[in-house]
Amino acid sequence: MNNDLTYKKIFLFWIPLAVTWLMMSVEGPYLSAIIARMTEPKYNLAAFGISFSFALIIEAPVIMLMSAATALVTNFDSYKKLKNFTYLLNVVITILMLLVLIPNVFDFIAVDLINLPIGVADITYWALAALLPWPAAIGYRRFYQGILIRNNKTRLVTAGTFIRLILMSITALILFLYSSLSGAVVASLSLSVGVTVEAIASKLMSLQVIEKIKLKEILTDENELTYKEILIFYYPLALTSMLSLGIHPVVTFLLGQSRMAIESLAVLPVINALVFVFRSVGLSYHEVFVALLGKDGEGYKPLRNFGFFA
Repeated sequence: MNNDLTYKKIFLFWIPLAVTWLMMSVEGPYLSAIIARMTEPKYNLAAFGISFSFALIIEAPVIMLMSAATALVTNFDSYKKLKNFTYLLNVVITILMLLVLIPNVFDFIAVDLINLPIGVADITYWALAALLPWPAAIGYRRFYQGILIRNNKTRLVTAGTFIRLILMSITALILFLYSSLSGAVVASLSLSVGVTVEAIASKLMSLQVIEKIKLKEILTDENELTYKEILIFYYPLALTSMLSLGIHPVVTFLLGQSRMAIESLAVLPVINALVFVFRSVGLSYHEVFVALLGKDGEGYKPLRNFGFFA
């Protein structure tokens, strides 16, 4: 894929991913607009922002599975081992999410540490509970999206995100119009439904690619990918995402101790959603670099130049 790597090839590979991230950036403003039109918008925006910051830090260890799959899935053996690694990570983060949802643990974090009023803490709890499938679904779909990206199927990644956006929007509208749920819970449920459907769609769209991977020549034992090599490759990536996303609960904690805490926490998810719109195109270039760099880094110069001018 890296022989004679031209700017046109990079652009055609990248543009579906850029569209994908732009579509994902629409979710935040859309859901904030829904919450703002429901009862007690200030409390519910604050609760949604807090619950989402919890979910982000819990899902941080699986964020880089897309990059890992893009880089490491070269044959069926590496596919199976990285899939097992993905499933293990998903189990771990789901257990962590369940631990946070233990009432005493949650009350300690939300009431004692963040200093939330009981009413807001209650809404936050149920919004976080509605996000329970979110982290594992993110890990699952990013694994299969990485396989699609490695095999130059970036348009299928875009199709999966389009499905996610549609299902999320339909769920949000139905719950907005016909349910008595709080705005934060409506937003969280909508996100969970959307990303779960996207994860399933990503798996289904990758089946043909996986069949082709099965037909590839099996490597000799000494060249097979080991779980130790996966761990050595992956843990710096996981630490990077944890450090990056760890700022969200820190900011949430600090706002909880500040003046006009609830108002500030209510504004925060709206600001984050708008900022993400402008960050999304740049974030989409990460997997392009991983996929097209080449084994010996031969794609570095055109990728660097394209990224600089884009």
